Amino acid sequence: MRTNIILLTAALVIASVSVNAQSRNDKNSNRSSKQTTNTRKSSTESATSSRTITVQSQPAKALNQVSRSQVSYKKTTPKVVAVRTQNRSNMKTVKHNNKDFYYESGIYYRKYNDNYIKVAPPVGLSIQLLPQGSVRIAINNRNVFYFEGVFYQQSNNGYVVETPPVGAIVDALPADYERVELNGLLYYEYNGILYSRVRYDSDRAYQVVGYLE
Repeated sequence: MRTNIILLTAALVIASVSVNAQSRNDKNSNRSSKQTTNTRKSSTESATSSRTITVQSQPAKALNQVSRSQVSYKKTTPKVVAVRTQNRSNMKTVKHNNKDFYYESGIYYRKYNDNYIKVAPPVGLSIQLLPQGSVRIAINNRNVFYFEGVFYQQSNNGYVVETPPVGAIVDALPADYERVELNGLLYYEYNGILYSRVRYDSDRAYQVVGYLE
């Protein structure tokens, strides 16, 4: 049900921006023509992460599996953050279970009615290199990698999207996260992962405490 609401909301967003799409594209085209070749080289992916977060303690209250019927969303309409009206040449196509995902700078899109809407990639999807700016999370004697709400595990052929372990800490959530309430307490949800707000190195951070099912 919530997925259908997301797609409906996305369709409304597409309709609201279509009037000005051509003028924006013209401006973008003019700016692009001024760029030199060396500024267009691919620097958005890296084989290594830029920072490491070491998890030394598990959350005080782990939720593990939580039914979606148990949580209430602060907003009834899901956020739709990114809608693209064109497929740029530097977007890569990643196939998973016979579905096409479009990938650029660590962000994934699906195509709906000739438009590209930001989505969370499914567990098991594989990429060759980590996005630039990925964070390494050292937890339970292994490394997990994180970027924009997506967790990766290194594999023989690159990096595979995975479900994060409870206790993993990240320093930021994507802009389209949701605030949810459970048993009178506030949590943060993105792509079915529940987080609580914590402190890490004296800064605000978010720790995985459970999953929605």
